[in-house]
Amino acid sequence: MSRISKTGWLFPALLFGFVLGVWLLSWYFLENRPDRGTFGDMFGSVNALFSGLAFAALIYTIFLQRRELKLQHHELQLAHAEMKAQVEQLQAQNVTLKKQSFEDTFFELLRLQNDITNSIDLNAPNGHVVKGRDCFKFLHEKFSKVWKIKPFKGVAEQEKINRTYLLFYEDYESEVGPYFSNLYNVLKFVDTSDVANKKLYTNFVRAQLSSFELVMIFYSALTGLDKGGKFKVLLEKYAMLKSMSGNRLLNPEHFALYDGSAYG
Repeated sequence: MSRISKTGWLFPALLFGFVLGVWLLSWYFLENRPDRGTFGDMFGSVNALFSGLAFAALIYTIFLQRRELKLQHHELQLAHAEMKAQVEQLQAQNVTLKKQSFEDTFFELLRLQNDITNSIDLNAPNGHVVKGRDCFKFLHEKFSKVWKIKPFKGVAEQEKINRTYLLFYEDYESEVGPYFSNLYNVLKFVDTSDVANKKLYTNFVRAQLSSFELVMIFYSALTGLDKGGKFKVLLEKYAMLKSMSGNRLLNPEHFALYDGSAYG
């Protein structure tokens, strides 16, 4: 019981004690007196007075109970506000943990992409071994050579690109297959996540790509090989070809085969 509740019951208790004391004293002093009945009649008005006081005490008690209920309601509001703040804090922590988990996976995939790139090695015609990102200049030269040797006359430009890339891919699938597949998965992972500002992370990916890598990515995604065009959609959505040099394309007109969003 609160301090206010104890104080509220003090007045009714004193009043009850006073009435009980007056009744006992009157009974003690008037027990054997002949005018006891007359004296008792005098208490009619006193009874009315005390009945009124008892009613007032009841009203006062109700008032105190209402006040107590208000205080309890206020305490419940404070408890609700505190609980709400705790829930918001937990939600904020959950968002932070989800972002941390996303970034751990993202940067691990990015590290894997770099490992795959660095693991590529090709034998150049002069007997030297070309490694890592330098391989994409060599691959671009081979791809361009297939394009020039196999003109595929009488077919549409897109079909000519598809046939050229398939011939190229037959010779270098073991080198470029894992590279393009993992790169697609990195972009897909970002795209399907709940993280805010997804372009921030795809910009990290694009910043590590060389100009020759971008050209080969351009043609790989354009053919829709293994991904059914999904790779191309992600390149356009996140402006992944923004830094690509158009003069390295097999035909400058190929630039229009992508939506302008791919170039930012």
